[in-house]
Amino acid sequence: MTSNTALVLAHEDDRGRGRIEAGSLADALRARGLTPLVVHPSDDLPDPATVEAVVVLGSVDSAYDDSLSWLGPERAYLARVVDAGTPTLGVCFGGQILSRVLGGVVERSPHPEVGFVDVTPEGAAASWIDDGPWMQWHFDHFSLPPGARRLAHNDAGLQAFVRGRVVGTQFHPEITADSFAAWRMGWTRESEREVRRDFGIDVDELAARIEGDHAPLAARCARLLDGVLDGRLLKS
Repeated sequence: MTSNTALVLAHEDDRGRGRIEAGSLADALRARGLTPLVVHPSDDLPDPATVEAVVVLGSVDSAYDDSLSWLGPERAYLARVVDAGTPTLGVCFGGQILSRVLGGVVERSPHPEVGFVDVTPEGAAASWIDDGPWMQWHFDHFSLPPGARRLAHNDAGLQAFVRGRVVGTQFHPEITADSFAAWRMGWTRESEREVRRDFGIDVDELAARIEGDHAPLAARCARLLDGVLDGRLLKS
């Protein structure tokens, strides 16, 4: 394992699809001299002390579904990551499982969010979490873990937290046209019609917006990653 490795935990059985879903976070890691290693939680994972950063991606599963064979081992591994003090970012499911690891609670959300939704950063977090719309796709939500600090919120509730070197977000900074297309591989046309019915979102139009906004979306993802990697920002 090289010292410039960034471990990316993806939750797709298809490892290739998991690499695609790393989206602009993988690009931002490479731009910072880090090599993304995209793996599934059931793979042979490296010692957390040997990697420079850890990113935990989303999942169609729930972070409280302990019937998942890989969830318990992933939680145990992430506890080791926390103990090692490795800079860590969890997005959506990733933020939720990190909340659990840190003593928080994950449960079904009374306010699910789909599409671009406004998020308000708090305090110094405004220097690396942009105010405004971020991509969302979640039906569960996390609580603020004991000892953690709230970084962002909106009307639906907590949107980001930090404790030590761990940052969890409910939104998806990594979204790209390719990663969204990979998400859609597991959807049916009926499920997309349900999204339009329940949230007023046309999935084709959303895909076009993601593609058209590629540059600003990638830039805000990179700023967020800078905040995670820079311990001074997390302590401010």
